[in-house]
Amino acid sequence: MTRIEKLKYARAVLLTQDRIALRYQKLIKRELKKTANQLANSYEINQNDSQLAEIQAQHKARMIDILTDLGKETSERFKAFKLTGKKDIFDNFVENSIYSILASNVLTTATTVSANTVATASAVIMQTMANAVTNPIAAEPESVANAIANRIGGQNSVSRAMTIARTETHKAANVSQYTRAESAATDSGLDVVVEWISTNDSRVRDSHKNANGQTRPMGQPFNVGGESMKHPSDPTASAENTINCRCVLGYDVKNIEGL
Repeated sequence: MTRIEKLKYARAVLLTQDRIALRYQKLIKRELKKTANQLANSYEINQNDSQLAEIQAQHKARMIDILTDLGKETSERFKAFKLTGKKDIFDNFVENSIYSILASNVLTTATTVSANTVATASAVIMQTMANAVTNPIAAEPESVANAIANRIGGQNSVSRAMTIARTETHKAANVSQYTRAESAATDSGLDVVVEWISTNDSRVRDSHKNANGQTRPMGQPFNVGGESMKHPSDPTASAENTINCRCVLGYDVKNIEGL
């Protein structure tokens, strides 16, 4: 593909991902607000943090349900996505393998999200208690409850929900595409080369701009800012290299007639 074709391909992939992410942002935002209200009501009634662990477990379970649906929908959508732009050769591969990878990632993400949500509530409680001497009104149960609800379920929930939705959609799309392509290469002996493609705009990390244009035989990792990654949003990579990533992979088949 030419440079312009690569950018068009990247934008088409990202547009498809964003359409999915926008739908799930609403569900995640609703879940954050629900949990914020649970935490706030619990503190106002009990005036302690005795129910935080229980609320965290419930929050985690609901996030697992949301992210599982997100992963499945994204994987199905990208099953039909034309990887080469010429001929779709990556069909009928091991879906169970994809869902296994996605399930493991969902568990990790849901655990992190729920822990961070509850940690925020704990921080609000500790801060208000620390300030109680100089600001006793702020330490009253109703005031603490309102602070928890606003910090977790307020305006910040919009951007947080979007970050989670975009990151997880991007991850599911890349995992599903890469796994199918890798299975195709292994099962049929195709010589598949993958290329890291960055949109190269102001929102792209420097390390990802530097990775732009790197090519690897299928199965060999890229070097992205000193970290090995099989593809953008590799679940084994650090959060610094995956959150809000907008890079994509290009796939080139070297030894199939007509390509």
